[in-house]
Amino acid sequence: MEDNSLKSLIRWIGVGIIFLCLTVFVGCDFAESGLVKEQAVTFEQEIAYRQRKELELEGKLKRANEKIESLGRQLECKNDLPDEKDAKQ
Repeated sequence: MEDNSLKSLIRWIGVGIIFLCLTVFVGCDFAESGLVKEQAVTFEQEIAYRQRKELELEGKLKRANEKIESLGRQLECKNDLPDEKDAKQ
C-alpha cells in the first residue's frame, strides 16, 4: 500500500512540476505579448508623428515655392519696366 501511495505522491509531484512549468511559460508568453503590444503602439505613434511632420513640411515647401514664383514674377515685371535713365532722355 505504501508503494502505491509513494507512486501516487511522485505522480502528483510530477504533475505539479509540469503544471508549474506550463504556468511559468504561459506567464512569460503573456508578458512578452504585452511588451510586443506596447512596442507596436509606440511604433504606430512614431509613424503617425512622422506622417504629421511630413505633411507639415510639404505645406511649408509648397508655400515657399509659391513665394519664389511670386517673387520671380515681380522681378520679371520690374525688369520689363523702362529704366529711369531711359525715361529722362
